[in-house]
Amino acid sequence: MTRVLFIHGTMTRYDADYLRGFATIRDRLQSWNPRVQVDKFPWGEYWGAEMNPRFLSIPGVEERAAPLVLGATSDALDDAPDPTVAVWGMLYAEPYAELVLLNASPPPESRSGSNLLPAIQQLAADPVPEDLADLLHQGGIAATFPRALQRMLSATEFYSLLSNVPPAHTDDYRSALVRALLADAMRLALDDGAYPLLFSAARLRDSIAERLAQILDPGVPVLGGMRDWLTFLPATALTEMLLQPFRVELTKAILAFLGDILTYQLRRQAIQQAIAAQIGTTPTVLLAHSLGGIACIDLLLSHPTIRRYVPLMITAGSQVGVMHEIGALGSLGVARAEPTHLPTGFPPWLNFYDRSDMLGFQATTVFGGTIRDVALKSGQPFPHAHNAYWSNDQLWEHVGSAIERPDHITIQWR
Repeated sequence: MTRVLFIHGTMTRYDADYLRGFATIRDRLQSWNPRVQVDKFPWGEYWGAEMNPRFLSIPGVEERAAPLVLGATSDALDDAPDPTVAVWGMLYAEPYAELVLLNASPPPESRSGSNLLPAIQQLAADPVPEDLADLLHQGGIAATFPRALQRMLSATEFYSLLSNVPPAHTDDYRSALVRALLADAMRLALDDGAYPLLFSAARLRDSIAERLAQILDPGVPVLGGMRDWLTFLPATALTEMLLQPFRVELTKAILAFLGDILTYQLRRQAIQQAIAAQIGTTPTVLLAHSLGGIACIDLLLSHPTIRRYVPLMITAGSQVGVMHEIGALGSLGVARAEPTHLPTGFPPWLNFYDRSDMLGFQATTVFGGTIRDVALKSGQPFPHAHNAYWSNDQLWEHVGSAIERPDHITIQWR
């Protein structure tokens, strides 16, 4: 029987969100192999709270083509910034931002045109279709979506935005309206103390948007695209619009993240001993997120006897590479120009990162060994991209293949 031990990352505690995330991991692994034993290690509940100028662990600094785990070829990920992710990030901060920007850049034709108000008023008046209700429930916004509708209808500026839409741009406004509704419902759920699945499941979020667009206009089943606002908004404007108003919240988030890292450095021996005790002498695949990856790699580096019981190491959204670059990973010291060779007997290592996740880093550019870096795209902006790994089907394809044949992870000795 295969055993997998999940080690969570920073800012995670043993609460409803943790249990939901763990249930997702367990269900995905057991759908691949019903006999797999999946255990949890909620260490945060008990122990939580000279940068290398090469920055090689940051995705994009050094590009390498990487086949899939089993050696199959695949189309390379498009490394260009995704404006869709950027716009959703803007909407998560201010749900009406896209509508406001549309209104601020009117097309040359007359403003007289379509009226989208009746469609949204009808949506609020009619019972929610059963299939949409199911999607809203899955996404975690069933309770807040009606409130978002009422907030939109009660907003005075909403009427001026949507009463006279230029005919040629009706689809743009309808699509922006749908996204505004979803983003507002998601933000309301956050205000209620919940963390909707839509912040990690971009595909489900987009499916709900498509269904809403179809309800608003059955003749237009495909949701319109987003305008690339970043092509005409200067960086200073984005800073003023999005970063400055949320400086306090951003600072709190950064300090909360650093708090667990600093606590880990203080209590690393106790945490490592507890992980080692969980492993025991049973062959165990380690599946670790964020700071959990640092703890596991640190354990395997500092306790050679544990390696014989770990056939595979899997990290997602982890900072192992950059921690080594600044000399903060156990006893390895600071990374040098050449990759640091992992010791003999170190298990094969599968590392996932998302370019939109500012806390996810590469490993193969910093370490030499049996390692595979896999780049993913969640479709979510940061920080939500950091929690979206377990909703990515591609991740589970790699995980399943690697657990079955860890020896098939390409060896990249350099």
